[in-house]
Amino acid sequence: MKSAFVRAASGFAALLVAGSALAASTKPAAPAAEAEAATRPALNVATATINEINACSRSNLADRGSLRDITLKSKGRDGKERTLKLKLFWKPAKGTGEGRLNVRVVEPKDLAGSSYLLVQKEGAEQLYFYLPAANKVQQVSGDDLNRPLWGTDLSYSDLKQLQGLAATGPTTRIADQVVAGHPSYVLETKLDAATPTYAMMRSYVDQKSCVPLRSDFLDKSGKTVKQLEADATTLSQLDPYWFVTAYTMKDLVRNSQTGIELSDVFLLEQLSEKNFAPDTFYLKNE
Repeated sequence: MKSAFVRAASGFAALLVAGSALAASTKPAAPAAEAEAATRPALNVATATINEINACSRSNLADRGSLRDITLKSKGRDGKERTLKLKLFWKPAKGTGEGRLNVRVVEPKDLAGSSYLLVQKEGAEQLYFYLPAANKVQQVSGDDLNRPLWGTDLSYSDLKQLQGLAATGPTTRIADQVVAGHPSYVLETKLDAATPTYAMMRSYVDQKSCVPLRSDFLDKSGKTVKQLEADATTLSQLDPYWFVTAYTMKDLVRNSQTGIELSDVFLLEQLSEKNFAPDTFYLKNE
C-alpha cells in the first residue's frame, strides 16, 4: 500500500510556474510542454542507440528550474532507523543544458543546512559540500564521491541517479531485460578509475517511458555491491514527463537499505543562479 506521501506525489500535484501554483490535474503550461513533447525522441526498440536512449531519458527532466522534496528512511544492520528530509534543486546550465543539482538537508536539526552541489561541465563533474559546523565549502573528489551520505546508503554519486542523469563513461547496450514487468534497455557504463568503489554501473531503462527502473553498481570483480531500484507501481506520467516517486537503495555489502520517497516536481522559472554557484549554493537564495 502506498504511503500518503507517495499517493500525494503521484501526479505532479502542484506545478509552480513563475510563482503561481497550479492544480494537480493541470498540465505544464503550453507552449513549454508542447515544445518539450514535440522533441521527445520516438525510439525504435530494436535499433535504439545509447545516445538516443540517454536523450529520451533526459527529455523527462524539466528544462527549467525545479524543486523536489526527498525523504530518506535508512535502516542499518542493527535495526536502527534514521530519517532525513532533503530538498533537491535542479536547473540545466543556460546554453549547454548540462545538469546542475543542489541538495540541502532540512531535517534532522543536527544536519540541517548541510548542502551538496553537483555541476556537470564539459563532460566532467564538479562536486562541492558544505557543513555548517565547519562553515566552509569543500570540493569532493575521488573515492569520497561514493562514501555513504549523512548515514544513509546513498552517496554523492548516487544522488544524480534519482534525477535520471545518465552515468558518464564508455557505455555499451547489452541484451534487453524485463524489470518489474517492464521491457527495459540495459546499458553498461565503465566508471572513472578515480572512483574505485564502483567499476561499472548497469542501468535498466523502461522502453516506454525512458525512466531508469534499476541501477546496479558493480565492483572490479563484477559483483553487484549496491542496487538502486524504483518502485515501478509509482511510475506516472504528466505529459510530456514520466517520473517515479519511490526507490530503494540497497547496500549489499553492509546489508542495509534506504527507502527514498520523492515529492511532486515543482517548476521554478525564477530559480536563482546563486543556488548553483560554489560560493553561494548553501545559502537560502530566493
